[in-house]
Amino acid sequence: MRYLIILFVFLSFSGFAQTSCHCSLKGIVASKENKEKVPGAYVYIKGTNKSTVTDANGLFLIKDLCPGKYTLVCQMASFDPIETTINLTDEHEEDFELSAHDEHLQEVFVQGRKQEINSQLKTQLSQEERSQRDGLSLGEMLKGLTGVQSLQTGSSISKPVIHGLHSSRVIILNQGVRQEGQNWGSEHAPEIDPFVSKNIQVIKGPGGLRYGGDAIGGIVMLEPDALPDSSALHGSIQSIYFTNGRQGVVSGLLEGGIPKAKGWGWRVQGTLKDGGNVQTADYYLSNTGVKEENVSLGFGYKSNHLGADLFLSRFHNVIGIYEGSHIGNIADLENSIARSRPLGAFTPKEFSRRIERPNQDIWHDLGKIKAYYHLAFGATLRATVAAQSDERWELDVLRAGKNINTLRFNLNTHSGEFLYDETNTNKLWKGQFGFTFLDQGNITSGNRVQNPTLTTSLLPNYSLQNIGVFALERHATEKWEFEAGFRFDVKEIETHRPKINFSPTILRKNNSFDGWSGSLAYKYHWNLVTESQITVSRAFRAPGANELFSNGVHHGAGAYEIGDPNLKGESAVNVSFSTNFKPEKWDIELGLYSNQIHNFIYLKPQVLNSAAVYATTVRGVFPIFSYQQVNARFQGIDFQAGYQLMPRLSIQQKTSIVRAFDTENDQFLVGIPADRFEYIARYAFKKYNQYVSAGLTQVAKQNRVEPGSDYANPPAGYFLVNVNWGINLHSFELNLRISNALNAAYRDYLNRFRYYADDQGRNISLKLGYHF
Repeated sequence: MRYLIILFVFLSFSGFAQTSCHCSLKGIVASKENKEKVPGAYVYIKGTNKSTVTDANGLFLIKDLCPGKYTLVCQMASFDPIETTINLTDEHEEDFELSAHDEHLQEVFVQGRKQEINSQLKTQLSQEERSQRDGLSLGEMLKGLTGVQSLQTGSSISKPVIHGLHSSRVIILNQGVRQEGQNWGSEHAPEIDPFVSKNIQVIKGPGGLRYGGDAIGGIVMLEPDALPDSSALHGSIQSIYFTNGRQGVVSGLLEGGIPKAKGWGWRVQGTLKDGGNVQTADYYLSNTGVKEENVSLGFGYKSNHLGADLFLSRFHNVIGIYEGSHIGNIADLENSIARSRPLGAFTPKEFSRRIERPNQDIWHDLGKIKAYYHLAFGATLRATVAAQSDERWELDVLRAGKNINTLRFNLNTHSGEFLYDETNTNKLWKGQFGFTFLDQGNITSGNRVQNPTLTTSLLPNYSLQNIGVFALERHATEKWEFEAGFRFDVKEIETHRPKINFSPTILRKNNSFDGWSGSLAYKYHWNLVTESQITVSRAFRAPGANELFSNGVHHGAGAYEIGDPNLKGESAVNVSFSTNFKPEKWDIELGLYSNQIHNFIYLKPQVLNSAAVYATTVRGVFPIFSYQQVNARFQGIDFQAGYQLMPRLSIQQKTSIVRAFDTENDQFLVGIPADRFEYIARYAFKKYNQYVSAGLTQVAKQNRVEPGSDYANPPAGYFLVNVNWGINLHSFELNLRISNALNAAYRDYLNRFRYYADDQGRNISLKLGYHF
């Protein structure tokens, strides 16, 4: 901690010491052949973010430069580029005369990505990291980004955890649409195929008010590349094999335009996945296979003034639930938790792909229409409407040969956003103003939301409506950026329960919540290599249906969960500070945050005075977890530093630390990520973009847990060694990754099945990709 504070002070002083950047650079760009001025020429300083474009008279001007030696580049289509070195001391003038040449152009395929107005700390998977992790679930892909970890239920179910928060506190935007389906519990992983989205970005902390005020933890944004408007065909096919679980993954994509129909584009994509029992360092885990089939289709039109696109996707997977999480009596359950190795009945000696009960069978359909219209003065009207259908079956083990122990969830959602966007105008203050709506119905029994048949489901049938209005304003100069935002949400949930099973008398109850969210952010560019940002925000989140109404066995989690219909809405006040320092050879990022959450809702193990409490049902015996509400404080550090030791050799270190405290009862909270440290060395070869890297991941033991507050003590800390190798041969891409290379036996504190078994052992993946 002392070293981080010293680093922060150093970065701050370095910023203050280098703010005397008052130099300027101007000049004229003309044609060498006829001396005519060249408007629209691109002039930039190499190795910096300083650039400009010549005006109608061929003039350019770059201000607020620091004294020093720079490489200045001028380029323009149909002209040869010019590169020159200048020594800048005060005001400098540099003219260019460009030599024309003939351009013989074939079809050009242009890709772009819009920069969202946003005030928060951001991070994203690099292209190399993405390639290494293709084939994994979304939660596993994002694990290892600073501040991001993964909440697991066994080996196949995971979801992202940002700054210690997860589930409905982390908004997942799939193709610009909020992904629904996390309302049923913390072990319901996002029903998303990451292959659909080429750009995956994480916004850490409350932010993204356009999408909802309830993102207390953050936002995960998954966006595809823009649809092509070229008639040429492009595509890729990727094949990945994982040795652990003998899992095979194949994903393909094909896209193009329509000949003689300018502006139209299309894309089709699909993924298949098949894997069997996962293996720990010492044994197989029974019934831990996975099968997955996904397909998506995109079709759209765009022009200078308007555009629209249609997106359709279907996601289907079947996930085996480890059999050792479903125990018949209390003595066996306690013995299972106490054992260092599960019983032989749950650790078969032979590999199997067969998925038995218990398991989850999940179908998720998404349809989206998105349109825009550019107004004459530069603003844009945008609209998005979407529909989702999420159907999930959770099948318990058979009891007395009867197929009755089944949970069924069917969630249907209609949502939309209407936005007035000034991002592309020439106004000093650029705003976004709009509103969102969401209408949702959940069926756990019966055929209609309003006509349930059972009182014994984990959740009742319910209908939900949410309306939100928001306004964002942003002003940016070369030295600083300022952003302010406000949002107000109203949410209503109405439950529908029969008086008794199959009764025609339906009991209905309405729960209403409303609250506001807001943010203020200021970023300052100290110089070419240092920038800092401070953000103060408030977020409001209404309780989820699972937190309010759960009451029963949750097969996927192997637990008995109890909600509280009297829960109040959460409100969080977050203060975060970040600094980026990128001098020559260095790349340093530091983030500090403090999140005070009033009425924080969490799932608490029912261990009273160190005595475990269990639920005995016809389905077996299960640990009990109930939703509790306290005031809490989350604080932490995200740190990342990279250094270029030699032209081809670099090292990197990542640190993620979270501290969470129940300020109401003066004690630590359960279920908080342990300290995580990662060390990576990478060597790049001269040819074919070939590289090799090795990393060491250290996860400490979570000692900040109240004694006797959980069914099992936190597991020991552990070290994992990972090795990566990659090469690009023209259109072919080859990657080799070895996870847990030393085959360490360990249990992760954020895995809900750590009570019963170890985590995954060594896993070697080989990926072959072809792009055309």
